[in-house]
Amino acid sequence: MNDTARPPSKRDDLPRGRVVFLTSCPLLWGGSEELWSGAALALERRGFHVRAARSRPWPWGPLHPRWEALRRAGVSLGGFRVGGLEEALPDAVYRFLPRFAGPAFHARNLWLSLKLRLCRADLAVISQGGSYDGICPVNLPDICRAARVPYVIICQKSSETDWPHDSLRRVYANAYRGARRVYFVSEHNRRITEQQLAMALDRAEVVRNPTLVTTDGPLPWPDPVDGRLRLACVGRMWPREKGQDVLLNVLACDQWRGRPLDVDFYGEGPMEQGLRDMARFLGLANVRFHGQVSDITAVWRDHHALLLPSRSEGLSLAQVEAMRCGRPPIVAAAGGARELVDDGVEGFVAGAATEEDFDAAFERAWLRRHEWEAIGRRAAKRVARDVPADACVLFADRLERILADVAGGAAP
Repeated sequence: MNDTARPPSKRDDLPRGRVVFLTSCPLLWGGSEELWSGAALALERRGFHVRAARSRPWPWGPLHPRWEALRRAGVSLGGFRVGGLEEALPDAVYRFLPRFAGPAFHARNLWLSLKLRLCRADLAVISQGGSYDGICPVNLPDICRAARVPYVIICQKSSETDWPHDSLRRVYANAYRGARRVYFVSEHNRRITEQQLAMALDRAEVVRNPTLVTTDGPLPWPDPVDGRLRLACVGRMWPREKGQDVLLNVLACDQWRGRPLDVDFYGEGPMEQGLRDMARFLGLANVRFHGQVSDITAVWRDHHALLLPSRSEGLSLAQVEAMRCGRPPIVAAAGGARELVDDGVEGFVAGAATEEDFDAAFERAWLRRHEWEAIGRRAAKRVARDVPADACVLFADRLERILADVAGGAAP
């Protein structure tokens, strides 16, 4: 379905359907929010009644600009919020009267299900940053079932190191079993979740996230400045997942100190100062930190390759964006990295996010640095083939088909 062919519509008195998007992202905004929010805007333009809410307490102060943009586009942000006593009271019971924690959380969920039912939603879209954070601490699927609202689940990241506790595996399995569809952003994430829950997810599909680059093909190849190559590490300042500390330790090795290259770090997060201090402690004169930038395309106009030794990923947006711009990725084999890169063809993949493995992949890439422009062109072609440029529109199409099934009384 071509979303761009439809003119922006005002909501009719009888909208085509009601959809509520529930995100469990603990951040004010993150890369995991791009898919559901883009689909929400697409459905709003098609004449659906769209709401969006967080399953975490709303922070004090003004909303993040992206939430404000959703509101201005016609997406309702009211009707279902988690916060105040709904969050504090069950937590206090759990802390001070643990015997009554179960009934307290059950009562909280019944209250939230009533609020959801008052929204008269035809479908709920539960967007998770991981595989389980939309189920615990707030069990959004259980709330949807109690409100008799069909739901789908989006999983943005699964990790081999994030195993569910045995006491929660049945809860997680029931949540997935009750979903109309489960959407993963990589085959890797689907496989890991199935193994951890020991169940086949027959209604699971793989979808791709949208990217923020504004180019239809490889960008012009930048000339080295004073004979030095410029590489970028793009990602949230969260080394537990993004592995920036691995990269800094590799750059501190003697052979890399003497090579003509500069590495620029882009992104923000709660560990940025620690990484800056680590780079200074290691005496890395060729490393710079630039914080968050709004135009990622401009970054790739001036840089030659991506460095990203992630320990945990879904499918890295930074990797996809670099490849779409024609820049070879040098990455660790986290999440779906290998689903877009054959090592040595469209980029270079380290077996794991360790200093030894990443150093070896970086060395392989360095020895072929005169081929980077050609490798980048192959990377752009691979992404153009495997990652749709209109990912949000395609995801909205999937949701619209589910809404049609729900309206027609089709079984899951």
